[in-house]
Amino acid sequence: MSDKDSGIDRFLKALNDEKLEAQKRRAEFNKLKLTFIGGLFALGSVEFKNIDLALVLYIVPFISICFDLYILGEDYGIKRMGGFVRQQLPSEVEAKWEEWIGQRRDPFATWAVPYLSVLVVVACAAVLWERQPNKIFYAIWIVVNSAAVFSVFRYSQVLRRRLLFFPILENEGPLD
Repeated sequence: MSDKDSGIDRFLKALNDEKLEAQKRRAEFNKLKLTFIGGLFALGSVEFKNIDLALVLYIVPFISICFDLYILGEDYGIKRMGGFVRQQLPSEVEAKWEEWIGQRRDPFATWAVPYLSVLVVVACAAVLWERQPNKIFYAIWIVVNSAAVFSVFRYSQVLRRRLLFFPILENEGPLD
């Protein structure tokens, strides 16, 4: 085995380790999102004698969207690593795998992030509907949160398409 081959093997091992760590972080962000959202929603839904904690519900979608950014950031990093392997490394088997898997992504995972955030907005809106007298603020809040969820999801889709259809390093061939 040449020094070049062993260097590529070390690089692929390091890249795979980095990808596994990113997958763990993404899973952890998903767990944290569910925990924070569930806890804050429960807190905001509770009514004590003189204390109405419904105002907490106004920030729950914002926190959900912040977690979405972290989750989608890790997801993009994972896909970026796969795109690099697919386009730049001379390991034919690894490149073919990345190309094959890139065309057969899990369709359910793609939609899980925005659906959960939409569900958070709808659930918070349902609880807030009866509790908040200022319906104009309420309507603006719904529009802003819905637009934010849509924008984050749409931008993540644009980034994914860039990885699939545009070379990472233009005007350069595989790394030799």
